[in-house]
Amino acid sequence: MTIRFPFYSSLRAKASALFLAVFLVIILPVNQVIYFKVKSTLEEADTKELQAEAGKLASRVRLDPPVIPLPVLGYTLKLQLQRDLYFEDIFTSPDFPTVPNESFLLDTFDYDTFKIVNLRNQSVQAPSLIVSLSRSNSRLLNQVYDLKGYLFVANAASILLAVGLVFLATGIMLRPMEKIMSVADRINASNSIERVPVPKTRDESQKLAETLNDMLSRIEASIKNQINFFASATHELKTPLAVMQAELSLALLRVTDSETRKILESQLNEVQRLDQIIHDFLLISQLKSETLTLRRKEERLEEVIFAAMKKVKYLSQEHASTIKVLLDDKIESSRVLIDFDKMETVFSNLMENAILYSPRGAVIEVFIKGQEVLISNPVNSPTRDIHLLTAEFKRSEEFSNGLGMGLWLSDKIIQLHGANLLLSEANNMFIAKMIFQRV
Repeated sequence: MTIRFPFYSSLRAKASALFLAVFLVIILPVNQVIYFKVKSTLEEADTKELQAEAGKLASRVRLDPPVIPLPVLGYTLKLQLQRDLYFEDIFTSPDFPTVPNESFLLDTFDYDTFKIVNLRNQSVQAPSLIVSLSRSNSRLLNQVYDLKGYLFVANAASILLAVGLVFLATGIMLRPMEKIMSVADRINASNSIERVPVPKTRDESQKLAETLNDMLSRIEASIKNQINFFASATHELKTPLAVMQAELSLALLRVTDSETRKILESQLNEVQRLDQIIHDFLLISQLKSETLTLRRKEERLEEVIFAAMKKVKYLSQEHASTIKVLLDDKIESSRVLIDFDKMETVFSNLMENAILYSPRGAVIEVFIKGQEVLISNPVNSPTRDIHLLTAEFKRSEEFSNGLGMGLWLSDKIIQLHGANLLLSEANNMFIAKMIFQRV
């Protein structure tokens, strides 16, 4: 039976998720380092550019006579003379930000949305000239924002692409495994077991296929040995049972004492039941080894059923049951193409089940309608798990006796005849229905 797993629990999904986790663990710290490194480089380049522009302006400043160059568009300028901690304002652009005086002691600083650099002349004489140049940080902030966006898009695209490639690659790698599972799902314990395909991948999947085939070879050899032993044992047992049946039958013809006759009839019944069980075992071994041969001829269904009734004669007497055969007068022909012996086994098994699982003294009806046969019997309680009755070594809780092989065997033989065994229950009646092909 094929088991379907949710997609998220498949090996492909797990491999992709594992790769994604490992990828994120590695790439996120790396990208964080890259981000801060590039951001620092942009800030440093922006500061150097502002300092270079301030140096150009500072080289053109004259105090005597006073010459004050104007900054280019987007820049604001402030000139001061510093005497100790006292600052004398010489020139200030209208848009220059108002900042605390102690900020002019720094080489560079950020204030609000502006970046400001301070340059001092190298003269040791007081006062010293301070040239302060400011510019909006919007361009730098936009560059940093764009950097974040580029990194996010690049990482998202690379992650999706990588996960997709891993998903596809995993599917290709698991393809030999899927072929192995597909064949393994069809394998049954039989005389000839199909082997799984061996991929020429030179990896674990090839080793797994070879190991499975070695295991299947061992299982096949074990099954063949068991089937051969099973068939040999049943053949050996049939000879002494046939002798016992013949001797008991002869003894019954000669005996006159009623008590002794009752004992001999009981023994003959048990021997016949044992012979039937061994016969069923032989059929089972032939089905298992796929060597069961049907010798089909044109037969009348009622003749096969009457022959099967003889096999369950003593069992029906033991349970005080009555088997009633009903024929549909409207349909003249009940001829079908069947193997008489095999179908006799089927009908005797079905009648035996009907007797065993009916109340004592019940009437079992066998209705023949053309090529259709219905065997019905009353039951004390509803049968649970009716679908299990034709499964191998399985039975309903109500059908607790035996190995659970009679209905399985009957179902298999009927299938070989091109028909089906249909089990149902209605109004406390258990019904076995078969429809054969018309001759």
